Amino acid sequence: MSDDKVDLILFCPGDARAEQPRYERLMARSRVALTLDMVELGLQCELIDRIIVATASATLATLLAAYDRVYVERDLPGQPFHFGERLAELIERLEVRRPLYFGGSGAPLYSLESLEELCGYLLSAERTVIANNLRSADFFGFTPPDALRRIALPASQDNNIPWLLMRQGGLEVEPLEPAIENTFDVDTPSDLAILSLFETAKRHVRAVLDEAQLDTTRLLAVMPHLVSINAEVTLVGRVATHIWGRSWTDIPGQKRLYVEERGLKATGRAERGEVRSLLGYLVEEVGPQRMFDYLASFSSAIFFDTRPLFYHLGLHLSDNDRYASDLGDVDAITDPRARAITAAALGCEKPVILGGRNIVSGGLWALTQEAWNRADAGLLMAQES
Repeated sequence: MSDDKVDLILFCPGDARAEQPRYERLMARSRVALTLDMVELGLQCELIDRIIVATASATLATLLAAYDRVYVERDLPGQPFHFGERLAELIERLEVRRPLYFGGSGAPLYSLESLEELCGYLLSAERTVIANNLRSADFFGFTPPDALRRIALPASQDNNIPWLLMRQGGLEVEPLEPAIENTFDVDTPSDLAILSLFETAKRHVRAVLDEAQLDTTRLLAVMPHLVSINAEVTLVGRVATHIWGRSWTDIPGQKRLYVEERGLKATGRAERGEVRSLLGYLVEEVGPQRMFDYLASFSSAIFFDTRPLFYHLGLHLSDNDRYASDLGDVDAITDPRARAITAAALGCEKPVILGGRNIVSGGLWALTQEAWNRADAGLLMAQES
């Protein structure tokens, strides 16, 4: 324990199990790999003292035994998990003075320079919470640590803790300037597919991606539209308006935004069954095929965050159904309405990318940057029609 250094806290859920469907196993394996990559990044940072990893993964715990300065806190099997209480208990028991929390898969493209800068700011701050996103955080640091006991600790998610620390804990907020590395996270296989296109993907997750061989055909099909001034790109769902609402972004063509249900989890609307989607009403009226036909009539490419639509329709999908839909694996989807929506997206005359929030946030930003990298290297031509 050091007064002039930060303690990095990482959370990672359990291992993949043989009985799990394919995409759930893939996500479990990727989370372990991404957490290992984050541990190795943290060990390179001179401003980090301890790295504390809370996990239910026996595989991760075994692998981390070989690392210095890494402390593994195993989640007890069979015990109900409460995120906020677990975080508070670790901070108190281990006497963490400057906690910096990351979800294990929260920042796969984060650089050492950015981590050092973040730690330096946290060490100089007082009564402050620093987060990559105030209402939907993937990582955050705060001081003093006892502010956590002044808020209503969330049971299952880390998303809104910075907001609560501001509103209930009395801390000042220091939001990070939006950048690809602090906006892009891995929530679904769509995000893994985007990450697989980056040569800078870190070594442990790269090994998982190389083995998985995810289909990136649709991603490659939309990339020329992301660098074309003549393109019309449509974004649907929980669109990151602080990125894509600007008049000029890395996408030079026209953008059409249908923004709805941002914060559906953080506000509890999803849990209470209160999510309402304009596109959901359209699907109910005309069906998914005509809905995608309408979108295609004024779009060159479509990025569709399906979660507001699924919640609106009252679909209680398994993780694997959602993941299979994101990747366009229709045969792996058991819910008939989710299967029909996914099939309609695949049958659309314009390329459609399905996913969660990240597909209209940091994932799209990362994909756009990779499109420009390839265009600048002469490997990609803008789609001019």
